[in-house]
Amino acid sequence: MNNDHILTTCRECGNKGLLKKVAQYDQHLLDYCDGEPISNIENNWILLECPVCGSVSLYQRYSNDLVTDDKGNKYYDETIVYPAVKSFPHVPKSILKSYEVAVKTAKVDFSVSLIAIRAVLEKICKERGTKRKNLESMLKEMVTRRILPETLDECGFIIRRMGNNGAHGDDDSMLTSRDITELINFIEIIMYYIYELPIRIDKLNQKYELELEKRDNSAVAEDLEKQNHHSTQSQNYTCIRTESLTGQTKYSRAQEESLRSKH
Repeated sequence: MNNDHILTTCRECGNKGLLKKVAQYDQHLLDYCDGEPISNIENNWILLECPVCGSVSLYQRYSNDLVTDDKGNKYYDETIVYPAVKSFPHVPKSILKSYEVAVKTAKVDFSVSLIAIRAVLEKICKERGTKRKNLESMLKEMVTRRILPETLDECGFIIRRMGNNGAHGDDDSMLTSRDITELINFIEIIMYYIYELPIRIDKLNQKYELELEKRDNSAVAEDLEKQNHHSTQSQNYTCIRTESLTGQTKYSRAQEESLRSKH
C-alpha cells in the first residue's frame, strides 16, 4: 500500500490494479480483559475509487498488537468490506459464470451485461429441465411446474425483453447503471429462490423434524394452467403500450400474445 493507491481487485467490474484512495478514517481502540487494557487495535477505513468503472469500495486495514506474522512482525488483515461478496454456493458453476460476467460488466458495457443476465435466466430454465426452444416458453413452463411463482415470472419477462435489446444491439442510451443493477438484483432473487432457499428450508425441517403436507403436484399444476389461461384471456382485452428503457415503443406481454394470436 502506498500513499495514494492500493493494489486490489474492484468487486464491481473485476479490475485488478491500483485503486485510488479518496478518503481515509483511522480508528484507534484498546482491547480490554478483566478491565485492564491488553492490546492496541488499529482500524484504517479507506475509500477507494476504481479507475475503470468509477465505483467506490470500502477497504479495511486491521491490526492488533497481540497478532503477529511468522517473523514476529505486526500482522495486518486487509480486505474490502463493501461491496460485500454475494455467495450462491448451490448454484451450478455454468450459471454462476454467466452471473459473474453480468456483474463485472454492469458498469462497463451495458449490452454485454444484459446478454449475460439473459443467459443466466436461460441456463436456469434448461438446468431445471425445460425442453422449450425459446425463453418465453421456458418461463411459462417454469411457472406451470411451480418452479417459479408469478411474481418472479414477471421479473423473468423484464429480463428477457431487456436481454433481447442487448443481443440485438438496440439503442441503450437511456439505460443507466441503476437499471442494470436492478436486473442483476432480479436474477439474484431468482437464483436464491430456486437454489438456495429450498436447502435452507430443508435444513430447518431436518433440525426440528418437521414434515410438510404432501401435495398432489399434478392437480395443482392443472389448476394453475386454467388460472393462467383465464388471466391471459382477460388481459388480452387491454392493449397497453409501454415505453422501454431504450426509448423505443414496446409491447406488454399481454399485447404480444394478443398480436401473435391474430397472425
